[in-house]
Amino acid sequence: MKVESFRKRATRGFTLIELLVVIAIIAVLIALLLPAVQAAREAARRMQCTNNLKQLALAAHNYHDGNQCFPRGTFYAKPENCSRYKQGASWLISILPYVEGSTLTNAYNYSLFPPGPANTTVIATGLGFMWCPIDGSVSNAVTTTTPNGSLGSCVGVAGPVSPAWIIQHTSYGASAGPIPVRPVGPATDFAGVAGTTDANYLAAVGQGQGVIHFGSLVPIARITDGTSNTLLFGEKNYAKIDAASQIVWFQWFSGAYSDTHFSTLYPINPNRVFNPYATLLTGGAEDLNVPGGGNSTTVAAASNHPGGANFAFCDGSVKFLKETIGSWTIDTATGLPPGMTFNAAATSGYNQYSNSTSPYGIYQALSTRSNGEVISADAY
Repeated sequence: MKVESFRKRATRGFTLIELLVVIAIIAVLIALLLPAVQAAREAARRMQCTNNLKQLALAAHNYHDGNQCFPRGTFYAKPENCSRYKQGASWLISILPYVEGSTLTNAYNYSLFPPGPANTTVIATGLGFMWCPIDGSVSNAVTTTTPNGSLGSCVGVAGPVSPAWIIQHTSYGASAGPIPVRPVGPATDFAGVAGTTDANYLAAVGQGQGVIHFGSLVPIARITDGTSNTLLFGEKNYAKIDAASQIVWFQWFSGAYSDTHFSTLYPINPNRVFNPYATLLTGGAEDLNVPGGGNSTTVAAASNHPGGANFAFCDGSVKFLKETIGSWTIDTATGLPPGMTFNAAATSGYNQYSNSTSPYGIYQALSTRSNGEVISADAY
């Protein structure tokens, strides 16, 4: 009897209650560990993003050493077979020699329009430092038969191209300042295109308060607010824009503001902080149209990092700025800061945006290079 009782006890299995308890304990452990794993992954992604911005800042400083100024945001260029003019190459094209991009530099035709037939090899090439690892599908090339949207035959081809073009994008933009000012034409006529100049070209370019903007040629000596208090580069959120916009915006080779710049006209991550302005939303569920082109998502600095975005400063440092940083408010009647207006009918880019009567927030002050603000590091 004793032997049989022992055998019966030895073969006894777990009861249902015991199994449920074990499963519950495992579930609790997973729930406790999962946030830590996710936090570790986000820390790694943010570190990679920080390294990308450091590399861009170092390249910009190396460019400065060779040219006595930071790279120009862009300039006007005449596309092939076209009577129009458009913004030319981006600042990223300018720094290619300083980011081990000599092969692309040698392949790029600087005398032609960036998204033209002669430069399809370059615009189809993506480089890892241009992509934030948390920015969705930014590293996936986009294939299109109608490159650069409305240019059409201005790129030297009639109608859809065959074979289709491959276009790469970027997660980073240069700081253009609080207002994305630009002239409405070049300083002088292009050959064969009379009457396209902007008589106030220099005045329009002079309104730019950032370090890299349309027509800028800014040396360190003109950053009188201090290099440690002036933004140079920041993140842009490619993953946030819709599929149609991903073809025409954030192109790494284009100098358009909605491609390779950001403005502090709108706060960091406007898609997450614009809820009070829902009545103004026109370009999508979370976008405000920006006077002069683009929308708040394409023009503003933004990221998929929780709570803010990474920025490189002019001294080469990279800091994470919270989206709650002090910023000017938006007038719900105009979609602009109170007291600011935009003159769409202006025949010159000069004074298209009026001077704002709103005081700059800390975020806007950080994007100006010589406005005389005194900003303590603990303010951001």
